[in-house]
Amino acid sequence: MGGTPPNMPAASFRFLSIALPLSKRLTIMQRHLCTVAFVMVAAGLTGCSPAQSPTSASPYMILANGSWPMYQYSPSHNAVFAEPNVNAQWVTKIGGRINGGLAVAGRTVYVDSFDQHLYALDIDTGRIRWKAQTGNLAMSSPVVAHDIVIVGSGRDGFLASDDSAQIWGQPAGDNIIAFDTRSGRRLWSFHTIGGDMASPGIDGRQVAFANGDLHGYSLDLYSGRQIWKRRLAGIDTMASATIADGLAFIGICHNMPHFRETVAIRIRDGRVVWSNPNGSCDASPAVDNGIVFVDGNDEEVKTPYEQGGIDVIAAIDEVRGRTLWKHTSPPGPYTLVGSGEHAIAATAVSGVLYQSIVNADAVVAFDELTGKPLWRVSTAGPVKMSPIVTLGRVVFGDTAGVLYSVERASGDVLHTQSFRNPFSTSPPVILGQTLLVTNGDSVLALPWNAP
Repeated sequence: MGGTPPNMPAASFRFLSIALPLSKRLTIMQRHLCTVAFVMVAAGLTGCSPAQSPTSASPYMILANGSWPMYQYSPSHNAVFAEPNVNAQWVTKIGGRINGGLAVAGRTVYVDSFDQHLYALDIDTGRIRWKAQTGNLAMSSPVVAHDIVIVGSGRDGFLASDDSAQIWGQPAGDNIIAFDTRSGRRLWSFHTIGGDMASPGIDGRQVAFANGDLHGYSLDLYSGRQIWKRRLAGIDTMASATIADGLAFIGICHNMPHFRETVAIRIRDGRVVWSNPNGSCDASPAVDNGIVFVDGNDEEVKTPYEQGGIDVIAAIDEVRGRTLWKHTSPPGPYTLVGSGEHAIAATAVSGVLYQSIVNADAVVAFDELTGKPLWRVSTAGPVKMSPIVTLGRVVFGDTAGVLYSVERASGDVLHTQSFRNPFSTSPPVILGQTLLVTNGDSVLALPWNAP
């Protein structure tokens, strides 16, 4: 069901294609403060730059047709693609709030929702091709391979209310579910005790993930049969598995005693290769240039905030698991707007790490090798999504409902645009000339380059 953006007059949406001079169109956009204005004001994002061709030095990647193997497609989390060169303009409202990331395979966009459904949308029109029930809240990012799309279900909360509780989920348990990409028919379901809100990763025919029951798993992609199950020292709530070089990098937490760590699990046999005392069960690790980047927090320190703590960003050697550098932020508060996440997955591109610090309402760029801050941009609210990097710009939205275009080299804010709803943990995706982003209960496909 395509249409106009929520809370936006139809005329404001249609003016994108009328034959007005660019300067006149920009004036109209600024006056209306409409959703689509951001992309058009940006115009790729400043100077109507044509789409770049993918090269080894470019942030662009070639999207493998029919495959989306992990959160934000790749270990770097930079879901920006020159192909397929989509040129779409639509808004589709689905049945509930969206907190999970998008997945794209072929000409289909997959998204799940708090209304307990997985949706398949036509990439060119936004039309809902099919929807399928998940049986519980769905907030994982779908993953896709070989005509199979997989999501997890879950719900926040410990099984027991006392301080010794460790299992994160609900008494009835939750499921990892596989659907046929063409019809939405359920192919198989794997039941667990703990919540399955963190997205799995696909490596070959193995589906690797950790969840809320203190275990990591590998399932057969085609049958859902368990290949291995490995006891872990903590739970995984929302830290999607990042797959690189035959390893699954996963963040876990433990309640009593309180600690957080990142583990590297060999996908072939489930062996834990190393663990590192940094990271979080909220945020997926990012991997670039042989370095694993994690975001975590220390909530044991005394702060004046009811919910507050210190943000800790760390770089970890991918092979040995040793800490290369750490950056610690001053204490700050954590909020529940948009999402209750206290740590956010970063994006690592061409030697620079782009990291949201949610208790400081800021996004910071770090040198990947040294941890030196390169720039910092303050935001109107916490940024709870991974940024994306393209055409010399960094793009992200905050929980105040503001979408930002930031100069990649300097961190200068070039453009902002206000939306009606907070941005959640669902990050944008760029496909050629189209920006895909979610806001509230809607998926939007917006023109990326000026006509």
